[in-house]
Amino acid sequence: MALTEQEQINYLANVVALAHADTILSPKETLAIEEVRVALGAKKDILSAATKAVEAGGYTVAPVGDFATRVRNIADMLYVCYVDGELADNEKKAIIAVCRAVGLTQEQLNLMVKEAIARSASVKTACPKCGAEVSGEFKFCPKCVEAIGNVDAASVRTDFDVPTTGFAIQFCESTAADFNAALEQAKAAPQFTTCVRNKKTWFMAFWPDHDFTGACSLAQSLGSLRNKKVYHSGTEVVWNELFGFLKCAGERSAAYRPIEYCFGKDVNRINPWGCCQAEMEWTEWARWFSYGQFRQTGLLKKAAVWIFDKNRIRHELMTNIHTCRHCPHMRMDLIEAVLDALPNEVQVTANGPWKFSKAYEEVPGSIKVVEVDRQGGFEYKNEYFADGVRPRGSQALSEVLRKAFAAAQISDITVDDLLK
Repeated sequence: MALTEQEQINYLANVVALAHADTILSPKETLAIEEVRVALGAKKDILSAATKAVEAGGYTVAPVGDFATRVRNIADMLYVCYVDGELADNEKKAIIAVCRAVGLTQEQLNLMVKEAIARSASVKTACPKCGAEVSGEFKFCPKCVEAIGNVDAASVRTDFDVPTTGFAIQFCESTAADFNAALEQAKAAPQFTTCVRNKKTWFMAFWPDHDFTGACSLAQSLGSLRNKKVYHSGTEVVWNELFGFLKCAGERSAAYRPIEYCFGKDVNRINPWGCCQAEMEWTEWARWFSYGQFRQTGLLKKAAVWIFDKNRIRHELMTNIHTCRHCPHMRMDLIEAVLDALPNEVQVTANGPWKFSKAYEEVPGSIKVVEVDRQGGFEYKNEYFADGVRPRGSQALSEVLRKAFAAAQISDITVDDLLK
């Protein structure tokens, strides 16, 4: 039964996956894979597609075709595994899993192993041009003089052993202008290795957990490269989940006063959190001052007291700074100190540090405010709806920052530096 192109890809992908299982591809394995391709009658682009499927990651070996084809596929997988030595543990697991799926017994597998060992004793390959069988010792086909792969060449690493601790950055060779400088940085890392995927060289640099700054430096240099990955403690992490702060950190380092940059003073939009990515400035129009609710108080003359919803404020803060949470300049202790220093309740008075937030129309949770102004014997009423409070001047901000700076033991900047 002839295999379709997709079945040929899956057939060869099973073989390639076993060859790549130990992350080392020897020249003998390369020749053996080529021999399997020729015997299968598959074109070279079929093998390329199979290799890409494996190198993309997450490939699982699975039976292909009818029973006879499946058995033949297992025989070829065993051959490629034994052509450069014994089976590695992960190769054994893959072989056993596919044998069970096909329905082979242990006795049948043992027999196939013996045949694979005998077959691999004398590595031969097929000439890529004329198909003639050529012994591995030949560098050229004796029939058509086509160049044959050298079985004595160095083995090629096909993947990385990602460390289970620390930070590992992988990136592919590139023509980008920043590539050479980035490669030199990677070579200076505590650990540096290379591998080949889809005929392209990949590089991996590693730093222990305490040296996140080193990883950040390389990540900054790799900003223009597309093919890159980062791992933390052995698990791949979305690039911006770990390095989302780099652009902001670069702007901070170029600022006239880097510390003040984090508080937004350079653009006159002060935020009390010490992170401009929080996007929750202390301004009269900031929406987060309306996160809360009014509560009526008093017996005879009722007054409205504003209760801040600090849980909602914290939630929005954490959401906004999520991609920057690994920034070395982030002050989480200050954020919590500011939340603690922010008053739980605010009662608006005529000349106090807080005033009502005016809404254009009545909204859920708003209250009606009537302000009376008497001038020259006349009385003027100003009626509007309020959906929260707003700071009046800098008094409230000064009080909150002084308490928070003291609680978080901030000493590299003062409240006066921010408010002067």
